Amino acid sequence: MLPDGAPLDPPGPTRGSCLCGGVTYVLERPPLLARNPHCGRCRKARSAAHASNLLVPADGLRFTRGEDALGAYKRPAAQFFTQVFSNPCGAKMPRLDPGRGIAIVPMGGLDEDPGIRPREHIFAGSKAPWFETTDDLPRFEALPPPA
Repeated sequence: MLPDGAPLDPPGPTRGSCLCGGVTYVLERPPLLARNPHCGRCRKARSAAHASNLLVPADGLRFTRGEDALGAYKRPAAQFFTQVFSNPCGAKMPRLDPGRGIAIVPMGGLDEDPGIRPREHIFAGSKAPWFETTDDLPRFEALPPPA
């Protein structure tokens, strides 16, 4: 059951939702990777030390309710950064990036375990000065080199 008392979508793929339950989605394809970005934009967008995002193929994300209630803010100077949110409650929502063939999914909005964990810290060179990274995940000053 969602916070507003609405029933969840039927069992199956990993589901996610916003704080008020007005927007719901499912991951219909396995995640490609998960990472913790520490760049200033991600920190400000999440009001946290870092974001935790997973990536799925663009056709692997399907909104099941409330897609018309999504809002977005695009940083004019940013090539890839766009903040998508639920208009009713402001919760961060997945963003489709068809040009790169991916969807970026904020892991905090997932209602279930996606079966993947962040594998690295990226943009660690601009991490919050008050935050200490204490895990053993690889750290990259910016983006990691292509695999």
